[in-house]
Amino acid sequence: MTSNVSRRAFLKLSAGSAAAAAAVACQGVPGADGRKSGGNGRLRHGAVGVGGMGGADLKEISKHEKVDVICLCDVDAGRLKAAGELHPGARLYADWREMLEAEGDNLDSLCVSTPDHMHAPVTMAGLMRGLHVYCQKPLTHTVVEARVIREAAQDVGVVTQMGIQNRSNTHYLTAKELFETGVTGPVKSMHVWTDRPAGWWPQDVERPEGSDAIPAELAWNLWLGVAPSRPFKEGAYHGFVWRGRKDFGTGAQGDMACHLMDPALWFPGLGDPLTVRSEGPKPNGESFPLWSRVHYTFPPTASTSKSGVDLTWYDGARKPDELLKSLGIEDAYANACLFVGEKATLLVSPYEPVRLFLPGVGEKVLKLKAVPAVNHWHQWVDACLGSGQTTAGFDYAGLLSEVALLGNVALEFPGENLTWDANEMKFPNQPKANAHLHKTYRQGWRSSGIC
Repeated sequence: MTSNVSRRAFLKLSAGSAAAAAAVACQGVPGADGRKSGGNGRLRHGAVGVGGMGGADLKEISKHEKVDVICLCDVDAGRLKAAGELHPGARLYADWREMLEAEGDNLDSLCVSTPDHMHAPVTMAGLMRGLHVYCQKPLTHTVVEARVIREAAQDVGVVTQMGIQNRSNTHYLTAKELFETGVTGPVKSMHVWTDRPAGWWPQDVERPEGSDAIPAELAWNLWLGVAPSRPFKEGAYHGFVWRGRKDFGTGAQGDMACHLMDPALWFPGLGDPLTVRSEGPKPNGESFPLWSRVHYTFPPTASTSKSGVDLTWYDGARKPDELLKSLGIEDAYANACLFVGEKATLLVSPYEPVRLFLPGVGEKVLKLKAVPAVNHWHQWVDACLGSGQTTAGFDYAGLLSEVALLGNVALEFPGENLTWDANEMKFPNQPKANAHLHKTYRQGWRSSGIC
């Protein structure tokens, strides 16, 4: 079956990366029935991935008084059992494909909280069934997947939300309200940094040698999913440690840029970047480096300098120390987004209050009325049931994920200024970089809409 999704994606990709074009749009999204509504004003819900953040997502979504948890899926039998005990009426599955085949007609919505490499295939399967989808960040594992999922959601017309719950917290909402007063003046540059990955998960590591016995409760082949096959190794993959490994995770940018870079795109209304350039160590074949710095340029908006705006990403517990010193900021947050404007500098963090710094004066004490937080998960549930809208739908989440993941592509070409043609989805000045926009799915794991 064909659809606008496959045609649009293929036309764009075929003009850019032939490898990516061949890998995407194998089958179109069949005619899904658009927005579903739960029977009797209720939302029938299923979850794929119920441990870790998946457990947190399930807990929040199921707190909504109009949600019925119908089925749960996890490749870890221990985690699945624990989640099932909290939702005794839910049917349990190890394989998400079997769950959607058996339960698709019984569901209105799906939450996807797997490792990054499985976000796109599970999400696309949900979209193809006309389900509303909540997906953890980053939306996908590759740039191409982000674009295809973004377009698929638009074509199917369901309610979507990415798990960047910080966007709905008091600190960000209060900072956004202050930013909209024009207090910074036109923004000249933005700087975003995180303390990840140091101390959080391994990076700059090679693939471990040998193999260990697969735990009885773990369906290893299902955990690998679309990723290349490899032996199980205790403590190397399953659990949070997968994040720094390229076959499964997206490193610090995938984990934290979707949170911390969010205000940088959201507040001034940025779109696609024009260029991206990295500095620092190149990833090895297995994992991302311990630190990186990625520079983006964006065209101007009404909130930026007329010539456009620069955005720099720092990870590995590195910050723009000289800039901070020149601005009189000595105690900057460990995870933050800094807006440097012509009138003032704004320091924004999802975890601490917004702060304002004036040239030649220093920090100004702010007496702001805090904007109340919104329940990010319930906002999605309410929208699924026809009340209100989401603020991190895949239209925006796809763009944010693309920007973050383009940084990971740039890591493969340190020092090269890569020109990004967002419409054609390619780097005209570095064709080799186009091969890093997508990946090949493992034999037997081709996905309708993405393969």
